[in-house]
Amino acid sequence: MQRLPRLLIITLVGCLMLFSGAVAQEENASDISNATTELQTAEGVPPEILQYAADWPLPNRDYENTRATTNVSISSENVDDLAIAWTFDINATGTFGGASSNPLIVGDTVYFQDLFADTYALNLADGSVKWERIYNNTTVTGPNGPAVGWGKVFVTNDPFSIAALNTSSGEELWSMQLINTTPLEGEIIGEGIDIQPTVYNDLVFTSTVPGRGDVFYQGGAVGFLYALDQETGEIVWNVSTVDDPVGIWGNPEVNSGGGAWYTPAVDKETGITYWAIANPAPFAGLPEFPNGESRPGPNLYTNTLMALDHATGNMSWFTQVLAHDLFDHDLQIAPILTNANISGEDQKIVISGGKMGRVYAFNRDTGAILWIAVVGRHENDQLARLPPGNTTVYPGALGGVETPMAYANNTVYAPYVDLYTNWTPTSSLSLGVEGAPQAEIQSVPEGTGGLVAIEADTGKILWDRKLDSINVGGATVVNDLVFTATFNGTIYAFDAVTGEEVWNFTAPAGINAWPAVANDTIIWPCGVGEMAQVIALRPGGMDGMTPTPTATMNVTPAATVNVTPAATVNVTPAATVNVTPMATMNVTPMATMNVTPMATMNATPTATVNVTPTATMNATPTATPAAPGAETTVEIAADNLAFDTETITVPGGASVTMVFDNQDGGIPHNVAVYDGPLRSEAIFVGDIITGPAEITYTFTAPSEPGTYYFQCDIHPSMNGDFIVE
Repeated sequence: MQRLPRLLIITLVGCLMLFSGAVAQEENASDISNATTELQTAEGVPPEILQYAADWPLPNRDYENTRATTNVSISSENVDDLAIAWTFDINATGTFGGASSNPLIVGDTVYFQDLFADTYALNLADGSVKWERIYNNTTVTGPNGPAVGWGKVFVTNDPFSIAALNTSSGEELWSMQLINTTPLEGEIIGEGIDIQPTVYNDLVFTSTVPGRGDVFYQGGAVGFLYALDQETGEIVWNVSTVDDPVGIWGNPEVNSGGGAWYTPAVDKETGITYWAIANPAPFAGLPEFPNGESRPGPNLYTNTLMALDHATGNMSWFTQVLAHDLFDHDLQIAPILTNANISGEDQKIVISGGKMGRVYAFNRDTGAILWIAVVGRHENDQLARLPPGNTTVYPGALGGVETPMAYANNTVYAPYVDLYTNWTPTSSLSLGVEGAPQAEIQSVPEGTGGLVAIEADTGKILWDRKLDSINVGGATVVNDLVFTATFNGTIYAFDAVTGEEVWNFTAPAGINAWPAVANDTIIWPCGVGEMAQVIALRPGGMDGMTPTPTATMNVTPAATVNVTPAATVNVTPAATVNVTPMATMNVTPMATMNVTPMATMNATPTATVNVTPTATMNATPTATPAAPGAETTVEIAADNLAFDTETITVPGGASVTMVFDNQDGGIPHNVAVYDGPLRSEAIFVGDIITGPAEITYTFTAPSEPGTYYFQCDIHPSMNGDFIVE
């Protein structure tokens, strides 16, 4: 396999690892059912967010991170008319391109930041520049981008600092350095700010991670979460995302980890913020510490969802979904807040996902895992230890869910990447560690991807659309459509209910960013290639452009206007349609990840609980063999998100009676039998039951001897071998 050049690996690990006046149609005026998108009158919401709630004033449009809107005129009825209305050249250049940022739309202004940290205010109507703030910093990695509030635009102005700019002029009002940039002679700074911030209650929320454009996961680097005073930039609180930020799991010379790459969600009713925390390092290991032996244990709080009080940073709970991660499988995607009916019970939930290729639903109050959906291709990703030699792992270090998901109508939309990495027990992608042999990553142009729709009540895959290039364009719901884009520069619109492709468009450059949508316009950064541009798509394109005078650059700041909140509407969810089963599943059972919620604690807590108990697997077949053509009975149980057996053996052609006991209270499961892990052909698919409950299935086993495959379709990590003798 072709080995990526070191520079490409450096940039890709930074960018992809992570990575991430409305004209409303009456028929869609009640289409988005999100738990907390009612009229935003919550105390603490900046005036700009209130006034322009119908636009795209926050990184993922709202505090719940839904990335969904019905306050626009674009729909399946006119999507074919979308064309370029204007373009804005992206001057930042690099191996991975010039943009991995979500623009904001606030009234008649678009705020955009490129991968040199250069920040622009553009006229929404024609793309003309109102003002620009040029930083020309080549070591900013992203996914960066602006936040707006209280007359300020908040941006990362270098890898170590956050700045506040005047919204009307771009004048820098303050800059706060969060990381010490004057180390001992010869020491390399191993931390940076690679996140699009958000704002609430006079605070700016941001994070550091163990990396920047030229150094990643150097020993001793620890990610912190921050809340800054919006008026002065002073640090109000910070929280380490490593439970022992000094000792770092026993070896601070080598180990590093944590931090947040994507914008947290904010529950305005409770004041709780939800953060998805990234992976530990080194990964997979080092010559002297194979398989992560330098960091024994679960490596808290990596690959964890954390719930923190917005005002103090005190922790309400945490849930780690993947302990002692070997493969750079972050839980990094921006959490989504909504309501769901889980097994007949209405619950407030938070949904996140990451590079491990899994999407998780948690109870918002306790952190309990409610369901897990597996997306994309999986192979060898559940190994606790790598064997000697090369092992191909899907998702690879640049795979899984890399960029932000969306939510509407009781459905989660997750973009995914299928790229493998060839690992050895001692290979590494911790680029701050000297002398480590590098793991081999599949060439990006060889990769593929897709977009899946997941039912929020159950975690069931409703449809799965395969794409011929890696999907790093996020997911965005616009009325009855869901948009995404691929690295090769193709923008797609799918029917949000059926997954049918409705429209596609070839952009002027490749895409590894996600859009903002308001009124009749989609603003999409296309930053990969020689013609990197921000493009504005509008029905009719340039013919439909509303002329607007070009604003004078760097003007005197205007007074803050009085705001009247724009009403947001909720809708009746559209009918759920199951179109295409999810593709490749993983064969190795995943460890159980539901935890006892942690009690409220101080801002830099120490680990007191084991958050990822290992599932107990019984390898002894429970089937009762019988003569070919005769009847045979199989008993199988599900408990704690795991089957009690990993092998079922039956005679060829037998009439099988399967007694399935779902012991997981409130969690839906079934048993299905397929021709193999790729699930090309279904042999038997059992009905889903919600535990505690029991059901009896009857079906005929294949007559051809061999090893087949069984799984739970709701939680495909529950699986095993179905052997026909």
